[in-house]
Amino acid sequence: MRKTTSFRIIVMSCLLGISCLTVSIRAHAAMYSPIAVSLIPPVQLPPSTFGVSGARLSLLWGHNRHVYGLDVGGLGNVTTVQFGGTAISGVFNITHGTTDILGVQLAGLTNYNTESTFVLGAQLTLGLNINTAGSSVYGAQIGLIGNYAPHTKVHGVQLGLYNVARSIYGFQIGLLNRTDNLHGIQIGLLNFNTKGMFEISPLLNIGF
Repeated sequence: MRKTTSFRIIVMSCLLGISCLTVSIRAHAAMYSPIAVSLIPPVQLPPSTFGVSGARLSLLWGHNRHVYGLDVGGLGNVTTVQFGGTAISGVFNITHGTTDILGVQLAGLTNYNTESTFVLGAQLTLGLNINTAGSSVYGAQIGLIGNYAPHTKVHGVQLGLYNVARSIYGFQIGLLNRTDNLHGIQIGLLNFNTKGMFEISPLLNIGF
């Protein structure tokens, strides 16, 4: 009798655990949508508390917690926790969490990422690219006005009127260029390599 009772307890516990896990998975899945469509928050489906795994299309802009995939906005889009994929907007792309760009982050005015950012491809804008946390760019960071990335390692090229990066492995080209570690060439009116042999150099600076 005791063995039977113990066996039933074990079976019931397993079934309860499986049931709870299933409910949890369904609840998690229910918080994501394969597509999001927005006019302007809160006029959007799904609401901002949901994540998107697929594509977000916004006539003006959208606002979601997570976005993984393709992000297209007439004006722009905001992601509060994590973005991964390709982002294209008329004015702005803003991520307040971590950002992983595969392909391009393209905006008319600004790409603004407040947490760790990884770019495999390019950040492109007619205004400013801004990465405020420790980040890495493999490819190009190009802003007509400039690139402000004081904690970013750029492997490739940083091009703009005003450029700031933690480390450059390649080229930094603009009117005013600044980096802490130069492993390549700076071309500009004034070039700053704060830990280099020539801390300030006009026109051209080379670091190894």
